[in-house]
Formats: sequence, structure tokens, C-alpha cells
Amino acid sequence: MSYKLSHRYAKSILGLAIEQGKLDVIHNDILLLDKTISGHRDLSLMLKSPVVPADKKLNVMSLIFKDKTDNITWRFIELVIKKGREAQLINFGKSFIEQYNVLKNISKVSITTATIISDTVLNSIKDSLSKVIPGTNLDITTSVDESLIGGFKLQYGDNLYDASINKKLQNLKTQFLDESYVDKV
Repeated sequence: MSYKLSHRYAKSILGLAIEQGKLDVIHNDILLLDKTISGHRDLSLMLKSPVVPADKKLNVMSLIFKDKTDNITWRFIELVIKKGREAQLINFGKSFIEQYNVLKNISKVSITTATIISDTVLNSIKDSLSKVIPGTNLDITTSVDESLIGGFKLQYGDNLYDASINKKLQNLKTQFLDESYVDKV
């Protein structure tokens, strides 16, 4: 399933979910599908394997998803497997989630800090970001990376703002190693 094909499938199911009034239900199903496949290496390998027959793949996927997802989602999974495109189900999930976020005006923001940040600091960051990115719903994820030493990294879309102590130390090191200011005699 190429990017274009996964994009078309996602767009079709998004439209159907809206039409049926099940947008959030289908979104949750696709999150489950995406998380399950990407989180279980054996499942991913099975779906990619040309040696495993489609009916066995369908049986495995049925055991995992049929009773946990809406009929629309299950029928989609079934169709993709019957068409022989099951190896790329995860690409579909990512495409659907991107389109859902655009539709719901959700902006993904990732904050990495050296230590766990408090709710007060997180709320302050949300307030500041909502002024910089007005009119969007912020979906903020946080993570801890002790190698930052202090400060933070903030990623929004293609933008990365690195205000970590580690980055500042790297910049200082680069400046000290740069000998362009030394007179060449």
C-alpha cells in the first residue's frame, strides 16, 4: 500500500465514519490497530510475510480485532487482507490519524525534558502555545531524557526548539573549537 493508496483508504473510511456518525469510534479503533501492529513485532512480521497464507492472517487479525472494533473497521481490515495489502496496515493507520487530526484541527506537540514536569508547568506551556498557535486543539505528549541535563526540547510539526543545557554546551564546544577568530600569521 503506497502512501497514496493508504491516504485514499483513510479518506474513504473517514468519510464513511462521518456519514455514519462514528468518527470518534473509528478513530479509537484505528489507534488500537496502529498501536497493536507497531507494538508487536511478531504480528508485524506475520502481516508482512508472503509465506503465511491470507486466511491464516485473517484468522489472527479476527482473534485480535473483530470483537474489539466497530464493524466498519473490521470490514476494512478484512478487505485489505483479502486484497493482499495487509503488510501496510500500519501505513493506513498513520494516514487516517493525520487526516483525523487535520479534520479536528489537532496539533501534535512533543515536549522532552530532563526531569518530569509538573502539571503547573505543563499548563503554563499549553497557555503559551495556544497564544502562538491560536485556534488549534493541542495534543501534547511529554517525555523525559536525562541526557538533556536541564531545559527542554519542544517539537511542533516540522519545528524543533532546543533549549536544553546539553545543546547549549554543544554550542559552546563548537564555538571554542572554531578557530576563525585566531589570527593566522
